[in-house]
Amino acid sequence: MSKVVNSRDIIKQLSKNGLQIGNKATLNYYIRNFNYNTFIHGYSDPFYIDSKNRRYDPEANSDELINLYTFDRDMANHILRFILVIEKIINTNVVYEIINQYNIRDKCLLKFENKYIQDRILPNLKNVEPKISYDNFIRKLIKYLPTSSMTRIYVQKNIHDDVIRWRNCPLDVMCLTWSFATTFSLFIALDSSVHNGILNNFGLQSEHSNGFIDFLKNTLHLRNMISHNNVVFNMNITYQTPALLEIYFYIFQKRITQIKLFNMMELIQYFAGAKTLISNTVYYFNKMKIQDKYKAKINFFDKNND
Repeated sequence: MSKVVNSRDIIKQLSKNGLQIGNKATLNYYIRNFNYNTFIHGYSDPFYIDSKNRRYDPEANSDELINLYTFDRDMANHILRFILVIEKIINTNVVYEIINQYNIRDKCLLKFENKYIQDRILPNLKNVEPKISYDNFIRKLIKYLPTSSMTRIYVQKNIHDDVIRWRNCPLDVMCLTWSFATTFSLFIALDSSVHNGILNNFGLQSEHSNGFIDFLKNTLHLRNMISHNNVVFNMNITYQTPALLEIYFYIFQKRITQIKLFNMMELIQYFAGAKTLISNTVYYFNKMKIQDKYKAKINFFDKNND
């Protein structure tokens, strides 16, 4: 029985479309293990002379295609490392600011009356997307508490109501089970005074609140793109707003007209308190073994964005 997905047939078609085949064994390995729809179609654009008909430049080589793929994969993993740092920082900042601003001595948010939480702590809940009720939002905060050994010790057994069952779980322990999306939703829902405390910890002012929210939206989107093995090097930044551009100017004292991936990486490095994301990316981009004419088509650093 012939294989429906056959790497040899794929390689033959690539050759027919004008791609020079370098190390065939390596190319076969990448096709078989990294989904050729992403690997081939996601990284071929710089090497095409006719993208509509998928015709390659006569000098384009499969080894260069592999090199671009591995650069992008390694860069994405490097970005993700620092996104996880930001995720932990925002998670911790949100929780500590709530506890300190509202003087929660035992740190157990769920012991407060629902009306107090809804009216005082989470007055912006109506702005959270997707729009959900207060009860559903609180249940979202406790949804994964049973999955952690650190949170399970606080459960009260023989109680049917989920919220009451976990009311003794401190907020700074509860947050260990939250996703980035949950923390982000909570951040949006918080009172502006709590927002300002968090912004100050990130070196921003109260007027930067909307821009910081847009930064987090883009960071969350980028995180999801990387986690689902999408092409990163040529991705578009989804949330383009004047408020986000103002944050970029405030930090770097440089006016740009659009936030590109490299600009997002600059912001991620800044908010993660890191030093190597940009320098390592520049180093490995320059070191990447593809011809300069193809690197020029990538325009990764967007030198004209000013």
